Amino acid sequence: WILMASCMILNFFAGYKLAFIGVLTCIFIDMFVGIWSAIKQQKYAKSELMRDTFSKIFIYCGAMVMTVFMEKLFNMDSIILTNIVAAIICATELWSIAGNALIINPRLHFFKVLKPALIGEIARKLHITEDEVKEAFIEEEKEEEKEKEEKRKKKENKK
Repeated sequence: WILMASCMILNFFAGYKLAFIGVLTCIFIDMFVGIWSAIKQQKYAKSELMRDTFSKIFIYCGAMVMTVFMEKLFNMDSIILTNIVAAIICATELWSIAGNALIINPRLHFFKVLKPALIGEIARKLHITEDEVKEAFIEEEKEEEKEKEEKRKKKENKK
């Protein structure tokens, strides 16, 4: 009976596996990047991070299950609604990943474009003010300029 019930449930959600796998993957990437960010900040990775991850899994997957039920109730032939919900969840997780990524390595070119928009997210994660984050970015940019200048001088000296 357990095997039969499991097969029925899996069959019910069979067409939605990519959406569920995508959401779970984003959640776990966010968890690992969050732990890496905590280590980079020389903070210990608390069990709170795992509780947050499990609550995300429960809440996000629950929202997706409810969306699947709505699609089935309205006899929708496509899974567009579930895919939209999954895409919104993945975008939310990407935002969190981007904030942690800039904490880990502020020089990441892909996320540099998002720096102004991510200041609030980074401040929240570091438990500091947005002004302090802006100052840190300015200092980082000055250091980058110094390094570029030093590299340029070394090239000129070699010539």
